[in-house]
Amino acid sequence: MRVILCSLLLVISGCQKKSEGPPPRYAIARFENLTGDPALDWVARAANEYLSRTLTHALDGPVLTTAALIRAGAGSVSNDRAKATLAGATHLVSGYLEQVGGKLRLYAIDEDLSSRNDVRHISAQAAQPLPALSQLAHEFSASATPYLTANPEALKLYAGVLDEPASRALPDLRAATQADPNFGPAWIALIDATLLSGDRSATRATIAESLTHNLDPIDKATARIQQAAMENDKSARLAAMRDLSSLTPADLLLLKSVAEYEISLGQFTQAAGEWRKLGQADPNNRDAWNQLGYTLAWSGDLSGALDALKTYAARWPDDPNALDSTGDIYYLYGKFADAAAWYLKANQKGPQLLNSGDLYKAAWAQFKAGDTKKADATFEQFRAARSKSNPIGFAEFEGDWLYCTGREKEAFAVLRKAADSATPQAASALLAQLVILDLLSGDRVTAANDAAIGATRPPSLLSSIARFAALPSASAAEWQTRAGQDPSHRLPLAIALLLDGKKEAARALWEQIAADSPTTDFFSRAIAARLKGEKPKFQPLPDPMSVNPLRAISEKPVV
Repeated sequence: MRVILCSLLLVISGCQKKSEGPPPRYAIARFENLTGDPALDWVARAANEYLSRTLTHALDGPVLTTAALIRAGAGSVSNDRAKATLAGATHLVSGYLEQVGGKLRLYAIDEDLSSRNDVRHISAQAAQPLPALSQLAHEFSASATPYLTANPEALKLYAGVLDEPASRALPDLRAATQADPNFGPAWIALIDATLLSGDRSATRATIAESLTHNLDPIDKATARIQQAAMENDKSARLAAMRDLSSLTPADLLLLKSVAEYEISLGQFTQAAGEWRKLGQADPNNRDAWNQLGYTLAWSGDLSGALDALKTYAARWPDDPNALDSTGDIYYLYGKFADAAAWYLKANQKGPQLLNSGDLYKAAWAQFKAGDTKKADATFEQFRAARSKSNPIGFAEFEGDWLYCTGREKEAFAVLRKAADSATPQAASALLAQLVILDLLSGDRVTAANDAAIGATRPPSLLSSIARFAALPSASAAEWQTRAGQDPSHRLPLAIALLLDGKKEAARALWEQIAADSPTTDFFSRAIAARLKGEKPKFQPLPDPMSVNPLRAISEKPVV
């Protein structure tokens, strides 16, 4: 297990001519030790750490942190190029260390990743490691700042164990923080290594101790993120993440993480701002514009969401996903006729998207818009496109469709026929779906029979929920006793209460589930709203990749 680093990995811009568009973003790969002396490995390992911090504000564009490269995917030195590209870098600095005439010589190459052309070659040499590293930084930019420690022993202790297992790294990392108590990168590495050792109490103490020292703002924000995560303080964690992101503007993966965390906390307007910044920093990032559209929609800004997706579609006119997402936005807002039109456009442009799933979405939108005849025709197109590859699997879609569109008898016939000929695993899912629909129809006897047959098939979470819900009708108190006090039993209990007509007791549970679920869980929120007699704020989207048998609960009233 390796020590996880949270210090900055940077890249450098040597372009003198400014170009239009966002500034370059730099990443620095690990240097190689070509001296033949293993005792100098630490110098090569320290080079990218040193350069990234001294050049943070000295180049014509921002630099990436090592944390950004770690998030992009662990790998060997030879994989730094791929990791840098995934992390959003446009330039990569690589280099090596050699001995020349009794001195240490550092050589660096600044490469434009898009053209694969070398922008510049830079070298520096000195008798000692720190002067050599300092000279190299100043060769890149006269504005290079002093490194975070002037203590060569602290840097050697820190850099020498960055690739060591946590248990081996701990003593030297602790010694590095003692040699220079304000050396932030050593503290961050020590925090990570302590956490990896499994001692959470010691990790908390190490974080608290680190924050008593005069750390660099980047390291202080990183330590605060660790502290908030340990204490499960979501507000403090988000604040620290935002601070770190503002200090490391090259780290687009961190910016994305901030947006995703804001979404998880329901801060959609703020998240939209992050997605917009991400799209501006990386004009080729389609996902940023796509996510901007959804996030604006969730924030209540329908026109802004549609404008974002219009920009997406204009920049990538051959991409059907922009059309599909536009359909989703209209569907969320209950504008079903518009949603159907956009889904059909998406399918026409790219039927391979979602394996013709836009036809499925369009069928649901047409049905909800009140045109059952057109919806059935579109669903038949979906059947023709999808059932060729998996006719048994399609029965789940067809059964759900028939039941939710008012053809219960046909739905049961389709599902039972498929269950009789399916593999044991597939039959388990079909029987669980049947139990849910039996209960929705008020037929507890048949539900119990189907649950008993399902018990002879391979178990799954859904089949367990279905069998629990199929138990004999009981009072809300008895259902609670059956479920027990395990928090994981809350969802099965909520489903069972709802399907047994105990709507008041079910409502309270569904409200809790909705409150505790991700803010984009519109399924549980739709059920909670319906139980309160309210219209859901957003319509749950149909999923063309798998049938949620519980979705029928939100579509049909309980008998």
